[in-house]
Amino acid sequence: MTKQEGKKYDTGKPRIYEMIEDFKEPMIEIAKVWAFGANKYEKHNWAYVDNAIDRYSNALLRHMLEGEDKDDESGLLHASHTAWNAIVRLYFIIQKQKENE
Repeated sequence: MTKQEGKKYDTGKPRIYEMIEDFKEPMIEIAKVWAFGANKYEKHNWAYVDNAIDRYSNALLRHMLEGEDKDDESGLLHASHTAWNAIVRLYFIIQKQKENE
């Protein structure tokens, strides 16, 4: 069999794997916050919160203002909670934009 060069048209597409490799430890910490919330409330509960953009924005800022310490309830870094809230906030902003298209 003759060796051929394979084709993959992925130029300009997000390089998700590489990003996750670069940020492996922070992604694990964010996943711990997700798991804490899933155990405390219910899996996917975050998706049903009313007025989500405002509420997750407020949670993000509360955790951000706490600094580098750990959250008393979860034992996880406030920075991890901040990142989680930023991801959820971004999710809802994207959904809102899709609705307005």
